[in-house]
Amino acid sequence: MPGGRIHRPQRISTPLDGISSWSDKPITMHKDQSGTWRAEVDLPDGQHSYKFRLKSLSPFMEGRVVEVTDPQARRIDPQNSEASVIVLRDGQDRTTAPDYPWQHDQVPLPQDDELVIYELHVGEFAWEGDKPGTFEGLVRRLDYLRDLGVNAVELMPVQAFPGERSWGYLPRHFFALEPGYGTPEDFKRLVDECHARGMRVILDMVFNHSDTEAPLNHIDFYYWYRDAREGEPSYGPKFDYERIDDTLGVRPAFRFGLEVAAFWVEEYHVDGYRLDATAVLNNFEFVQAVRDLCKEKAGGKPFYIVAEQLPENPAIATPTGPADGAWHQAFELQVVPALCEVGEPAAALEALQPRNHGYISPARVVNYLESHDEHTLMRVLAEAGITGDKAFRKNKLGATLLFTAVGNPMIHQGQEFGGHRPRDLEIRPLQWELLEHDYGLHLKEHYAFLARLRRETAALRSEDLEPLHLDAQAGVIAYRRGGGGEVVVVANLRDADQTLTLPFPEGAWRELSFGYDLEVSSAQLSEDFPASSAKIYIRRS
Repeated sequence: MPGGRIHRPQRISTPLDGISSWSDKPITMHKDQSGTWRAEVDLPDGQHSYKFRLKSLSPFMEGRVVEVTDPQARRIDPQNSEASVIVLRDGQDRTTAPDYPWQHDQVPLPQDDELVIYELHVGEFAWEGDKPGTFEGLVRRLDYLRDLGVNAVELMPVQAFPGERSWGYLPRHFFALEPGYGTPEDFKRLVDECHARGMRVILDMVFNHSDTEAPLNHIDFYYWYRDAREGEPSYGPKFDYERIDDTLGVRPAFRFGLEVAAFWVEEYHVDGYRLDATAVLNNFEFVQAVRDLCKEKAGGKPFYIVAEQLPENPAIATPTGPADGAWHQAFELQVVPALCEVGEPAAALEALQPRNHGYISPARVVNYLESHDEHTLMRVLAEAGITGDKAFRKNKLGATLLFTAVGNPMIHQGQEFGGHRPRDLEIRPLQWELLEHDYGLHLKEHYAFLARLRRETAALRSEDLEPLHLDAQAGVIAYRRGGGGEVVVVANLRDADQTLTLPFPEGAWRELSFGYDLEVSSAQLSEDFPASSAKIYIRRS
């Protein structure tokens, strides 16, 4: 096992045993000055499994001798008690396919304020037959995402998790891919093929906690973790980013987290992280360190750090950090009720400009109508008594607001064709059959139209938004987007046709949703607006 190593608390003095390929005689490891236990072993080419045998210092283990997977294992074998795996070929470490021939690293990628993000679960989105999907299967669906107008794929966690099916938010092995999704070479090809299509790859990363069976939890709980604070959500053992090892002069969990962050950038060439539950993590210094390190490792290519800071705190996302952007939950909380006609139009209009909620870099926030944490928009509408054609009108209207607001729009898998699956922890396929019906296909085409419009229209990627009109009783809002051309959006939030007269900039305009030209004089617009619809006007030169 070339370079086999494990970092352990300095106060441990008894030798560690590395069990290499389940040999009869354990291999004794020795500690170096950095506090790392090491062993070097000559091994033939092939795949080798190993674990570490040690006396646990975790209080709940009561001093038992345990066998743990390498906390830095880059591959694991789920058929062999999740043993660490190392692969040798020609005497060299080939565990993560280091000789993968990257083909598309130089393809220009969109900047952090130009993103159309698509959140997906590999197993659900790429489902084939009766089995969850794989990286290989996802590659076969990338053209669908490209044609939809997506330029950033956000993958729900892909690090190895307990069990065969999971959302992935209980990471057990932080450096290893979930084996059910595929091999390191498969994942590298996925990233490479995304880049070939001009799409960035954003990984959903959990730094707040681990699974209870994570190796570090069995080695020494209080060296890596802390007790949960009163009232704090309990997802799993929580890393202690404040704890200092005075002997080594390091913060163990802090260092481990940064090693994880650097690894996925350097090894797999990913382009951003969505940081899960940063409010619970509660350490801006660590978020800043992750951001700075990853941008350095990205070597000048754009790298996007977006925080899930809930409840929202705009201080998490500024031009200099700690993060580049944040999930703008207020968008969903204020726009979706307005679509259901139970919320205030004024609140919906306010949510279209993240600056109203304190963000000083509003173009880098992430707006969404649904995510993995919420029920689908179609299900929320149904619970409000809105179904059938009316629900599809509301979804289409919501999409228009999403793509014409300030900030990066995010689509959750299946949202674009009206998916309405139950939102629970069960892993199930998307409802692709909805695309076989006109309403699903028409809705998807509307999302693609909006994505293309945003890509081609600088005003929609700017930070500027000016409210032009609000009629709470009629349920009508209008706003102007500037900063490169000029776009005006008028939205009828009520599910009734209306003839409206409202203030409007004079001049020659093109309406894009229905496709016609018009001239506006006397600073007023008089138009018919169908039920639950929006019109998008762009100034003609």
